[in-house]
Amino acid sequence: MKNAKKFIETYEELAEESFRKWGYYYPPKTWQEFDSRNYTYFEKYLKDKEDVIKNTKSYVRLAGKMNDFGFYNLYQNFDFENLNNILFQTSRQMLLNRGMLASGTDHCNVLFNTFRSFSCNDFSVIDHFFPKELPQSKGKYYTEVSVNLLKVLYYQQKQFENKALEKADKFLSKKITGWEKHTIQYFKALVNNDAKGASNCLKELCTAYQKKEYSVNKLSNQLAKYFAYEINGMYRFAMIVNRELFEEIKQPSHHCFSNKFEQWQKENNFPKGKVFYKYPKEMEFINAIFEAELPTVELYNPYPDRKKVELFKNVEKFVKDLTENANKKHKKNHS
Repeated sequence: MKNAKKFIETYEELAEESFRKWGYYYPPKTWQEFDSRNYTYFEKYLKDKEDVIKNTKSYVRLAGKMNDFGFYNLYQNFDFENLNNILFQTSRQMLLNRGMLASGTDHCNVLFNTFRSFSCNDFSVIDHFFPKELPQSKGKYYTEVSVNLLKVLYYQQKQFENKALEKADKFLSKKITGWEKHTIQYFKALVNNDAKGASNCLKELCTAYQKKEYSVNKLSNQLAKYFAYEINGMYRFAMIVNRELFEEIKQPSHHCFSNKFEQWQKENNFPKGKVFYKYPKEMEFINAIFEAELPTVELYNPYPDRKKVELFKNVEKFVKDLTENANKKHKKNHS
């Protein structure tokens, strides 16, 4: 992996900085340190706690400690199968965490996270996070505009195509970031069967990716610059909606896009990722969470007395369903 050395160097610099300031390495540098932090979290927030809903939320947050350490571990002994699996596990954790958090918007706010899922061929997330039966979004944000187009493509909803394109053009007329602009234009190019336009958008997205902030986590923001797996995912999305068009789209030649990963994907028939790391017995409910059926996002109107109807994702229903699905899987694993 061409950026592996840079990733490791940045990761270790940040860990050493933490040790100088606080007396411990964060992010962890060894499996022993990783396990120790997990057990500390487990003892504080999960052991002997009886609120099952709060426990599910805490288990998902605990699983997030793998998100950077998994890549650090991978890049020291790299292979593409493990990359595919780490992408699966980390993308699931991020999506589940976002699904449980109120955002003041509808379901479309998870769009960026789904691109990581696409990079490991986990396209099943579309049916659960962007279900067919939900209405087209209003187009207030780039995520909503893009999801409208994504659903037109994925579900072949030709009846919504013109309206989705109209909202896209309206949004593109505003002052927006390069990332927002080229994400929307990429989905427009797929709708319009425009391989040249899609290819150019992927190239421009690589440049815009370097300027994007991903989270409040300084480490994630820095490390993310080295591998734009989300753009690999966007590229791969074209494969499932129009294979002929996909074959015509040119991969970007940019240091944050992995052409070798795409070569491996093709040679191995685009396998869906699997769970990379199994948690020990005390924390095995996390394994059930990853193995369980995904909840399906629902929208609701929390302010029925207001004249203006606004739909938001029902996060309480999402975490309740996730808890029930994981409990079923956990019991089945022990039957």
